[in-house]
Amino acid sequence: MTKPADIKADIVPYSDEYAAQIRGWIESAETYKHVCRGTDFPPPENIISSWQRDTVNSYILIDSGKPIAYGELWHRKDEMAFELAHILVDPYKRSQGYGTKLIKLLYERAATRDDVAKVIIKLFQENPEALSCLMKAGFEITGTTNYTTGIRLVKYA
Repeated sequence: MTKPADIKADIVPYSDEYAAQIRGWIESAETYKHVCRGTDFPPPENIISSWQRDTVNSYILIDSGKPIAYGELWHRKDEMAFELAHILVDPYKRSQGYGTKLIKLLYERAATRDDVAKVIIKLFQENPEALSCLMKAGFEITGTTNYTTGIRLVKYA
């Protein structure tokens, strides 16, 4: 496996031109459930564009000019935090360090703000691969989610 530090990829702001490709990364009902608790596989054609909101900062991890992963930062002003959401890696690039690289870059983007004390993420299904990725990126389990079954992870800024 490539170490995240060795990956030269960087994040760029999301644009709609990548929506169909990112949707294609949701290749199974299990992935759909892990990414957004989706239940009716396959996801609708507009699933990625439906995630775009004024309060969401969406990014694509690009490596050698190609999109590899997608993720979002949701500003949680009341918690002085950002939440990572909709983390998705190209199925052919999974388990190669790209997810960890994306998580680290999203964290760095959020943690540099003066109004942010922590970055959080919530896992709602058992997903050992995602949990391993988050732990490698320096997140710690802090408890359970407050409105549905799942665990909450935090990395302080």
